[in-house]
Amino acid sequence: MRRGRAFLTNLFDASVDLLPEFRGSHTYWLFHDNYLAAHALDDTRPDLSQRIRAALFQFGVTNSGKIEIVFDEAPHPLPFRAYRLTDVAAVDGKIIRTEVVTTNIMEGWEEYADLLLLASLAHARRSPAEARRDFDRATAKWDGHGFQDPAARKHEVYSTYKLALYLIAADRLGLQPPLASKVLAQLRALQAADGGWRTDYSTTVPKGLTNVETTCLALRALDALRRPRQR
Repeated sequence: MRRGRAFLTNLFDASVDLLPEFRGSHTYWLFHDNYLAAHALDDTRPDLSQRIRAALFQFGVTNSGKIEIVFDEAPHPLPFRAYRLTDVAAVDGKIIRTEVVTTNIMEGWEEYADLLLLASLAHARRSPAEARRDFDRATAKWDGHGFQDPAARKHEVYSTYKLALYLIAADRLGLQPPLASKVLAQLRALQAADGGWRTDYSTTVPKGLTNVETTCLALRALDALRRPRQR
């Protein structure tokens, strides 16, 4: 976790008070990346966390409506709605972008492991039965290596962040499912030498770059596992 947070700290760009998507990128995502980074650095680098939050406010984007589910900060998380990716500003060749949730209801979201896990998180406080249903439906997509859903089949890789979401959801629901140890082992194996987490993998072979979003969610999952479980 120390190496993961150091990875984020080393990406911080003081010229815009934000983190780029990955090292060398000229794209800076307000949501999800920098929202997640602000949370990830709260304890160890509160100074950077505050600067990131101030930058979000400065660029006029303080919510997206979906990723906030991870921290129980989305006021109206469901039903899921379609989103669009939009440019917010350009600063000295750096493109500031964000995800914006639209008013269009998303169809077919139940096929995707990540959305099932987010739905489980969203239901956890008020509808525990629905939360467990969605969690179990996501669990059923595990094939021994990762969560096999339409996105995994299309791109022929598994997504690392879905491993993290599984552990985060299990913690929120107060569960300790047998699959958790396998998911945790897979997640740990995907941390790279620079401290960040690879975005994707094929069976056990890491693929893709280390980026902010994946690293932040991995850190959130590991942090949830080390805290006393709340019931």
